[in-house]
Amino acid sequence: MLTRFSHVDCSPFSKFFLLKFTARYGDQSPWLNQVTEIIRAIELPKSKFYKVAKELRLSGCLEVRETRPTEIPQIQYEVKIEEPVSWLFIRDAPVGVHKDKIQQLLTWNSLPVAERPHQLTIPQRVLMIALLEEADAGGIIRNIGFSDLAQRTGMTVRQVKNQMAKLREFHYVRASLPGGNHLGLTGKFNSIHALNLRHPGFEQQRTAGRLVVFREAAHFVTHDEFNYFYFKRKELRKLNSSRNQTPHSQPDLSEGLRRLVGRTENLRPSSAWGFLNWLCHDLASRALTELWNELTEGAAAKLIRLINEKIRGEWRSAYHPIIEVDDGENPERKSAVQSIQPRLPLLPLVDVSMSQAVFGIALRAKRALEYWEAIPEYAEACHFQILPLPDRGEHMHFALEITIAGENQLVRTDTFALRFNRKLGKGRFERITDVYDLGHSVLETTGLATPPLTCPLLSTITRM
Repeated sequence: MLTRFSHVDCSPFSKFFLLKFTARYGDQSPWLNQVTEIIRAIELPKSKFYKVAKELRLSGCLEVRETRPTEIPQIQYEVKIEEPVSWLFIRDAPVGVHKDKIQQLLTWNSLPVAERPHQLTIPQRVLMIALLEEADAGGIIRNIGFSDLAQRTGMTVRQVKNQMAKLREFHYVRASLPGGNHLGLTGKFNSIHALNLRHPGFEQQRTAGRLVVFREAAHFVTHDEFNYFYFKRKELRKLNSSRNQTPHSQPDLSEGLRRLVGRTENLRPSSAWGFLNWLCHDLASRALTELWNELTEGAAAKLIRLINEKIRGEWRSAYHPIIEVDDGENPERKSAVQSIQPRLPLLPLVDVSMSQAVFGIALRAKRALEYWEAIPEYAEACHFQILPLPDRGEHMHFALEITIAGENQLVRTDTFALRFNRKLGKGRFERITDVYDLGHSVLETTGLATPPLTCPLLSTITRM
């Protein structure tokens, strides 16, 4: 939807007009006696409607046709947009999994913002639609940057970032990890965003599934595996430190690892390591989703090889966005290609050990879910997602979101917590009445939310 209008230079309100118009009429409205019928269909305030219509007419995107003076007075609006190559590239792809939520966000409500079911202004809704179009079944956006979102929504990059902060505050976005660029480790990578598909504002379109919060996760998932890149960074910095202290006595390192150690000269905690931590958890989520039935201890060696192959191929490509580049044969046109970023030059040097960590996280998470009977029926058809965690050193807790594909529900999502009782020396499984009962600190450290949360619909949140 928005991809089609990404190249149109106009305001978020005009983008909203184009979305509503094409959803209601296609590209051309019928002949009407009064323009008020179109205003009601677009569901914009009258003053805003005429301002938007003027902007789109000046840009050449909207044509208004009227009958001759001798005929019955009628009017017709027509959208005239040459579809960009990037839209042509993806238009035959399956319909987005969140189309019902997008449709709900397109519904205007004349109530004040604080009383609306969705709580969002038009620019915020346009941004949410752009995010939903890019999100997978678990609500994760991996491959679109702020500049792309700005172009698609009609906002500046600063406005997109400000509105994204509001979406986190209203809890439509659970958490975001910043993008960055580190030539030696990752190359250029986009920000990661996790949508809250179970927000109360989605009403009937709330996604069905479960949330399982792992408290003191080391008792359920091996600590070294879950914090693989945290310990890898410590190991590399230790090797680098020993190399600097005794330059004539080098450790026995492979050439590849020697080069990698050289890249850690000034590697303090950065967004690159945060991205790599997330990458390991995200790949474990893919393993749970796609290899649920195969995840067994007996098939470890075979599965680690399979995971390694998938990381080198199709799983890695999920982080590469579709971009427009100049067409060498036709300078006036653009071609849509898949970006080569992030290059992830680190992976070939650690892919085997990382594949083992990915397998270990997925296997032990599956064991815990099965032991405590915390998985829905037909787990092989579910989408599993470890939520993005703030990059603050070692991670002690995490949340696993389980989405039942293609199902929405009106009731609240089941939420459970796995805790470890130190006195008894065993785990405990308990149902949580409301995810917000966990408190702000747990919501933040597990990636469930980014406090402060101020959405009026979340008025039950009172604890810090």
